[in-house]
Amino acid sequence: MARSLNFIPPEGSGDAPLSFVIGAKVDKKGLYGYAKRIYEKDGKVLSKGVLLADGRLLPSKALSWVKVDPQGSPVDPVTITVDGAEAEIKPSSFDQDNTLDPVPLSRLAEFQVNDVYPLSGEGLADGLYRTEFNYRKSHQPKDALLLVQQGQVFLLVGALKRSTFVDLSVAYDFFDAESESDDGDDFDFSMV
Repeated sequence: MARSLNFIPPEGSGDAPLSFVIGAKVDKKGLYGYAKRIYEKDGKVLSKGVLLADGRLLPSKALSWVKVDPQGSPVDPVTITVDGAEAEIKPSSFDQDNTLDPVPLSRLAEFQVNDVYPLSGEGLADGLYRTEFNYRKSHQPKDALLLVQQGQVFLLVGALKRSTFVDLSVAYDFFDAESESDDGDDFDFSMV
């Protein structure tokens, strides 16, 4: 089932939220392909499991995770606090209208991309837009950029790394003949 993201366009682009359908995340499997290993014995596909103390095999599909104390009793969910106050859970980006702020294209050079999602939809002018993205409800949404170029739209999720650029080119001096003039002993390979 395709999920959609609603964006509030920047001022002057219209007031109605724009809806974009999110595609599957672009990952290494999608770009380069992958090989799946299937283990068989006597023509039957084997599956993973956990070997119990009495010798029985429990399939991994039968396991679930729960947080317990050392005695085995379930514990209350962990509360997250920020500066002594309980942090509020922000809703998923799919459950709310997300704001878009236009940013210069140079911001892309300062952005560390973790996830890339193709979006299908229209209504935005070419450019780069800043927003936040929460795939599931959580305490801290991630920074995101919406790249629109020639009808293609990509949601780039990651973090702003705030690099400082001094100039367009940086010169490095790898060898400095004057500082490396060493009158020490020559290295003799017979000593090795």
